[in-house]
Amino acid sequence: MSRSNIEMMKLSENLVSNKTTLKFDLDNNELIKVDKETRDLVCVGNNSKNNLKVQFSVMNGCDYYEIRTVPSIVSLKPGYACEFEIFIKPLCTCSTKEDVMITSLNLTTGTIENAKIQIEMETEQTTKLNYRELEEDEKLGEVAIKKMKQLIDNESGLEEFTKEVSMLDKFRSDYIIYFYGAVFIPSKVCMATEFAAFGSLQDVIKHKKSDEVVMKLRIKFLLDGAKGIQYLHENGILHRDIKPDNLLVLSLETNEKANAKLTDFGSSRNVNMLQTNMAFT
Repeated sequence: MSRSNIEMMKLSENLVSNKTTLKFDLDNNELIKVDKETRDLVCVGNNSKNNLKVQFSVMNGCDYYEIRTVPSIVSLKPGYACEFEIFIKPLCTCSTKEDVMITSLNLTTGTIENAKIQIEMETEQTTKLNYRELEEDEKLGEVAIKKMKQLIDNESGLEEFTKEVSMLDKFRSDYIIYFYGAVFIPSKVCMATEFAAFGSLQDVIKHKKSDEVVMKLRIKFLLDGAKGIQYLHENGILHRDIKPDNLLVLSLETNEKANAKLTDFGSSRNVNMLQTNMAFT
């Protein structure tokens, strides 16, 4: 380090670095891609009188991004430094400032020392949501949160959920409930959709009196549902579970463009895929 022109800053008693914050700067102020690695470089040096073994690690409980380094671990002589490549891979949309740990083992004394470097990152907006930004309540503002507790440790269930999310992400219709995104972190799996103030059509049937829902509005619910089904069919999708529970009511005002919208596409199938299955089974 004495022969280098790189300015080093003290991280701990025995460790120095040329950076205290990793920002993964991209050209033209690009946002970091989700599910893809982005690289930064950092030099870490040995400021002690003994050989040190040095490695990076994330803090406990980190489940929304992954980090790896090249090299993964290195032995440093006193007064020497190593340039680490830091690769970060966000698993969901997030904007975060938190610490990663640099652990050093003194090979002479056996002493372990920890130092911290902050990471700052902001990802692109995707439909892969960060569960930390969702409330535990059933609705967040005007967004409904649908938890998928039954999918925990269930690989086939998670696969079906992924297919449903992929399908929802492509829908663009006034008569299909709007999809904001989903959380894929195990044990936190859920999806965020448009909030329906009156629940499902089944809820309206059960809780509203006859004079509260005029005949014109009842017909409108059915027409809205039919338009949602038509949109699906025009795009080669069969819902396969049409019922009052899966028609959500957003308004009881007759002048709205869409009073009811289709939801719950877990049973839906692409017609082309269905035909393929029928031909080969």
